[in-house]
Amino acid sequence: MGMSDSIYNVLKTLVDIYSREGVPVKSKEIAEALKVHEGYIRNIMSVLKSMGLVLSKAGPHGGYVPTSKAYDIINKQTLSVPIYHNNATVGYALDISLIGLLTEKPLASLRVLGDLSPYLHKEIRVGPLPNGIVIVGKLIKADLESLIEVNSVVSIPHVPVSEIMTRRPVTARPDDPLDKYIDLISKRRYRGIPVVDEQGRPIGLLMSSMAIEALAKCASNVKVKDVMVTNPPVINASDDIYDVISAMLSNNIGRLLVVDDDGKLVGIVTRTDILSRIASLEAITTS
Repeated sequence: MGMSDSIYNVLKTLVDIYSREGVPVKSKEIAEALKVHEGYIRNIMSVLKSMGLVLSKAGPHGGYVPTSKAYDIINKQTLSVPIYHNNATVGYALDISLIGLLTEKPLASLRVLGDLSPYLHKEIRVGPLPNGIVIVGKLIKADLESLIEVNSVVSIPHVPVSEIMTRRPVTARPDDPLDKYIDLISKRRYRGIPVVDEQGRPIGLLMSSMAIEALAKCASNVKVKDVMVTNPPVINASDDIYDVISAMLSNNIGRLLVVDDDGKLVGIVTRTDILSRIASLEAITTS
């Protein structure tokens, strides 16, 4: 768990407990929920207080209370856009403003949730923003109000998933023996094979890592359903490429199964499909 992920998780845990119990939340409760040290939670609370996301109430029934701004962030009503360094999430931007975009050295100013100081003078990527824009540049100031020297601003084109997905992917059935798919996984390097029911609706995903692990244990008579991941994330073929990116980022996954309006599998879309469609993003995301 990176620094900023943990700050976000602490805030989310506070909001969850407060919503459930309706009384100020003690740092001990949050520490127990996240299985971390209470002193660490208190440190993070001081950061969240300085950002106006948390109030502390004194007294025997005291504790921490989230502000409405905290709810906005958790509900993603305001901007809570991931900030990346080398494809790892290192923070979240709450507000973004571009300064002097048409000048020689445009800047982006961000209010940041998380600690970006380890990435000072390194390249970071912000976005995609709700309007589909991604900002890339060098971090030149790292605190609550951070500054990026902008190298590029890329706009993601709005296209439906059906335009970028791989159609009619290889599928597996839950009762199939696992051995049947070993060649596909080992020789053709399939990372994930969708598992469908009799109606062609996705019910699982056979991940190569799990299949290989099962084989390594030399278990006999293993069926696909014994090792598949159930309830795989799906997206509708008419959804936008931007919905795919958001779903991949929020679930931290690299592939989504694509279904039609009847819930039947019609394709699979991977991070690579998106990158090859958006050539201008390729340089950013793989740098």
